Amino acid sequence: MDIIYMFNQQIYTETDKFPDYIIAIFFFTPIILGLFFFIRNKRFDKKWDSGIFPEKYKFNQDNLLEAYLCLAALIIQLKKTEKSKKILFINSYFNRYFKKSNYNFSDSLIYSFKHPIQINTVTHWLKKNIKDRIERIHVIYFLTGITMIDGKISLKEKKILILISMQLEININDLDRIILIYNSYRESIEKNKSRKINTPEKIMQSSRILGVKTDSSIEEIKKAYRKMVKLHHPDRFQKSGIEHIKIAEEKFIQIQNAYKTMTNSKC
Repeated sequence: MDIIYMFNQQIYTETDKFPDYIIAIFFFTPIILGLFFFIRNKRFDKKWDSGIFPEKYKFNQDNLLEAYLCLAALIIQLKKTEKSKKILFINSYFNRYFKKSNYNFSDSLIYSFKHPIQINTVTHWLKKNIKDRIERIHVIYFLTGITMIDGKISLKEKKILILISMQLEININDLDRIILIYNSYRESIEKNKSRKINTPEKIMQSSRILGVKTDSSIEEIKKAYRKMVKLHHPDRFQKSGIEHIKIAEEKFIQIQNAYKTMTNSKC
């Protein structure tokens, strides 16, 4: 007991050396900080419940995936066919292009189903934090991929893709090309690497991907191809992370295939 008494006396003696305000700061600062974070998190929770994507969210990979998921949930709710396959697509997409993230999206997706996001709040956050228009196009690639799981895009899905594209300041022609790229890819798989696709249909798809007419000259095709290469070449994304590079590489292959089809049709 004497040892405990002496120890307590030593503590009291040491604390007597400090002014009262220093002791007050020492004891009350953790409480104030705790209250601050509690109130801030409550404010974020209220925003989420109201379908508002917090504008002050820090831009990092996990929060970027959260933005992807909020929009994906809206797309899935429009047409619930093949819902499990669409969720598998999301999981596969995240694992493939965002390998460094440990993000567990299942709870967030369920929450987004229950509390649909206000589109303008998440697109505002994306546009604020992703300055490169081509990188914002990757969001549209992702969402279009979900709509294509069951083979075709419904009118409601197309309308919401147009709305998101406009709010991200992405040209509608870019959206149409993305849809054509997915269509071309699906048909190439389903019809044995595109060998069974009749030539006129293939040429039509390729011309739309490049943004030219089927009867455009070689010079016009080359000019359009160079423009697409400049916009979508993977080298543009060397500083944007491996996920953006991989997306660009896959889409670039589709552009190259379209160019090859168009030039071969002129031979």
